[in-house]
Amino acid sequence: MAEQSRNPLDLLAQQEAERLPWLVPLRRSRMAANPFAFFRGAAVVMAADLAREPHSGVMVQLCGDAHLLNFGFYGSPELQLLFDINDFDETHSGPFEWDLIRLATSLILAARSLGLSDKDQGKVCRRGVRSYGEAMANFAEMPFLQMWVSKLPLQELIDQQAGACLQAHLKQVVATALQRDSGQAVRKLCELNSSGDLQFRHQPPLIVRYAELPSDVLFGMKWRQRFDHMYADYLQSVRPELRHLLSHFRLSDAALKPVGVGSVGTRCAIDVFVGDHPDDVLVLQSKQAEPSVLAPYVDQPAPEHQGERVVKGQRLMQTASDGFLGWTTSPEGRPYYWRQFRNWNGSVDVTQLDAQGVKDYGKLCGWTLAKAHARSGDRRAISATINDLKLFSASLLEQALRHADLVEQDHQTLLEAIAAGRIKTSERP
Repeated sequence: MAEQSRNPLDLLAQQEAERLPWLVPLRRSRMAANPFAFFRGAAVVMAADLAREPHSGVMVQLCGDAHLLNFGFYGSPELQLLFDINDFDETHSGPFEWDLIRLATSLILAARSLGLSDKDQGKVCRRGVRSYGEAMANFAEMPFLQMWVSKLPLQELIDQQAGACLQAHLKQVVATALQRDSGQAVRKLCELNSSGDLQFRHQPPLIVRYAELPSDVLFGMKWRQRFDHMYADYLQSVRPELRHLLSHFRLSDAALKPVGVGSVGTRCAIDVFVGDHPDDVLVLQSKQAEPSVLAPYVDQPAPEHQGERVVKGQRLMQTASDGFLGWTTSPEGRPYYWRQFRNWNGSVDVTQLDAQGVKDYGKLCGWTLAKAHARSGDRRAISATINDLKLFSASLLEQALRHADLVEQDHQTLLEAIAAGRIKTSERP
């Protein structure tokens, strides 16, 4: 593809063509906020850029969108707080460098957002890349079973290894994450109707109850009829013991709720279930699963089900995954995947970190990405490809700087299109 044909806004428009039209302006507004926000929403643009560059050919299961904010905390099925990659909408097989370059680029953009010097930007980026390489070298020497179950010593990290800034922030994030569960979601998002049943507060466009949607959005079906079809299909994708657990809950209400930046406009819903006990509440999320942005650039047959692709990619890359993960198909044939809506989720706020804090956090994410790649790919081949870590880090820094510059240029192009009236945005955040 010739450089002059590169048009990021065209790629974004193509991606938006099948999305809910009233939410597309909201997506653009969120992407317009700053270069990092644009970067978060423009994985499709970076995928096209990466596909034009040479790579090693050493393949792994990729996250596909491995930027800093797609790492974070969540609860394991055994109720342990874990830190791992936590977004897999774009997961796909591909060369390991693609995830690593996206992570490195996010480190540069984060450092720039904090006003760090060029020298400090380089230090932040190289440290994250070195952390990946060092971890991969260690994984290459481990027995496979030991590598497979490796987890970060989270409390040791918070208490001893990280610098003071990241330590303090992680303690805040962990404390908040442990409060984020279905009960908290219900208290924040739900109310009792006249019959005493839980329902979501109707707050369009950020929360739109299914009961309030026009019939054409539901393809002429009653919303509960549509839900029953999808839920029955979802239950077939989960383990028998989870089906037994869910049999003790009944649906109370459902609503559309956009999440993140890049996903805005896809059909994302939350569903509240209740049991016999007043405290038995469960909130699940279903998300439309589109083809990965990487799919056009990897010679591989298309998966039979895009939701299954997301779930299986997540299970392969994470040390432990949400027990409620599953997939389903809507009556009109759209693929979805399901998960818990709030499961002790917590993310680091990079704006609260100093230069050392960002460097420490990049080190944490580099280790985590290496562990995910070591589980799915040939860890020894990756380590051999890296070889000289100092030279490899310098090369990745050069690529990350180039991609960060492109992101800033593309963000400015979006702002100019908005100012000229060619792209409509939303006043809602």
